[in-house]
Amino acid sequence: MKISAGRVDGFIAKPDPAVVAVLVYGPDSGLVHERSMALANKVVDDLSDPFRVAELTGATINETPACLADEMLAMSFGGGERLVIIRDATESVTAPLKSALDAAEEADANVTVVIEGGNLAAKSSLRKLCESRSDAAALPCYPDDEDGRARLARGVIQSGGLTITPDALRTLAGILGEDRLSNRGEIEKLILFAGPNAEITDEHVLSSIGDSGTTSLDETIYAAADGNIAELDRSIERFWSDGGEPVGLMRAAQRHFQRLHRVTGLLANGENYETAARRLRPPVFWKVASRFQNQSRSWQSGAIEQALLRLTEAELALKTTGTPGQAACGRTLLAIASMRRAQNR
Repeated sequence: MKISAGRVDGFIAKPDPAVVAVLVYGPDSGLVHERSMALANKVVDDLSDPFRVAELTGATINETPACLADEMLAMSFGGGERLVIIRDATESVTAPLKSALDAAEEADANVTVVIEGGNLAAKSSLRKLCESRSDAAALPCYPDDEDGRARLARGVIQSGGLTITPDALRTLAGILGEDRLSNRGEIEKLILFAGPNAEITDEHVLSSIGDSGTTSLDETIYAAADGNIAELDRSIERFWSDGGEPVGLMRAAQRHFQRLHRVTGLLANGENYETAARRLRPPVFWKVASRFQNQSRSWQSGAIEQALLRLTEAELALKTTGTPGQAACGRTLLAIASMRRAQNR
């Protein structure tokens, strides 16, 4: 069963009782883990219960394929549904999972399998298996967009007994990154900083996690848009050292140039910069406001469109051709930095 990204939260809230195995996969490892644990907690109250819960890894199943069927067919001590969690699942899990599902169906086993996968491509055999069977489901986990980050922040803040102003929520959604687990940690840090029952304001956000707004990701993108090749080399190396993902970098760069394109279009229509910049949601982070303003005055709309085309093509190549990610990103951003330098000659 193939579950679209928009239906994932609904499925987790009310899982299909006919589904035995659920594959949770995608580039956002934090979100994959969070959703996997939400599903697991639907099955058992205590995930540390050794009589009802078994944990396996893709490597373990690869070494001993029969162990998956053994765990799925085992009876739980004292009765109740059994839960099997598979972490770091890869293509090697596909064949053992198919055999185990067939055996569980024949034995009418009372079991649920939650599988944590990585960023599986559409041609992945594991994805295809879970998408094609009626007793399995595949749930994609893509990085939150700004609306998704705002919903996450609002929910976590409300559950902590605090409120947040609309402007602060927009600023927070703009500062947060693409990893759900990291974002949740930043929001929880903000709650502690603001204190019990507080209304969170822009000042709270910028004082608590403002430094997150100038991460290695942002510095890499701004260096490219500034045409600063030396800084680009340094910042992209920091980004890779921080564990940055190539596709995430290309998407973030696209968002940056889309925002630049909007502002330069408004400037071309006669608006002043301050009015044009206020239209952006979330607003430009204050630490890089002067750089963004300089970029909006230096880049021409046609050149921005060429940069966006390069970034889109690079993202597509990363997803479909197996192109070495870091090298492809570096070449693309270097070309964009060179475009900016060419405009200023």
